[in-house]
Amino acid sequence: MKFKLFTLFFVLFATYLAFSQDAGLIQQAFNALNAKEYQKAIELYSKVIEKHSSYAPAFYGRGLAYAHLEQCAEAVNEFNKAVTFDKTLHESYFAKALCEIRLGQNQSAIQSINTAIGIAPNNAEYYYTRGLIYHYQKDWEKAIQDFTKSIQLDPNYGLSFYARGVAYKYLNQKNLAISDFETYLKVRGNKDNLANESQRLINELQQPEE
Repeated sequence: MKFKLFTLFFVLFATYLAFSQDAGLIQQAFNALNAKEYQKAIELYSKVIEKHSSYAPAFYGRGLAYAHLEQCAEAVNEFNKAVTFDKTLHESYFAKALCEIRLGQNQSAIQSINTAIGIAPNNAEYYYTRGLIYHYQKDWEKAIQDFTKSIQLDPNYGLSFYARGVAYKYLNQKNLAISDFETYLKVRGNKDNLANESQRLINELQQPEE
């Protein structure tokens, strides 16, 4: 199953701008991250942290930059620092979970995403992500529960239909799998480059058993 490491999840930094004299530097760091200038972003966030050592969004932003550079261990360290200073920063727990998945640390990822869900229980992407972890562990029932919850929260979250279809396929629940793949195609088309694979799976599931 395809898995994108990151869709940029930015904290609304304005909420945290208690340091008006450094707002420009913080904005520069944010702009560098948004422009995919990740090394520059790391350098700028480091300057912010030098001045404000407990500023959670700077650690979070630096963690995102490391993550995009595929330096996941460094990123996890930054996300841990961010939540040390702001335990409500659910985006940091979510980002940490994604990195832990990439590092093969699924149990840690479950703990991180559980914390994110506890803070933001209505986020469809968080349930989808936890469902993926259960998928990697071949715990199909739990995966289906989370993909279903994701769909309940956002009926247009197409990837949850695709992922749930895959889980149903492993459980040999063919009609449910076909229905999910068909719904995925209606909702997403080929936006995730999964249209051909979805149709292939539908065709495979529709073949009569020998």
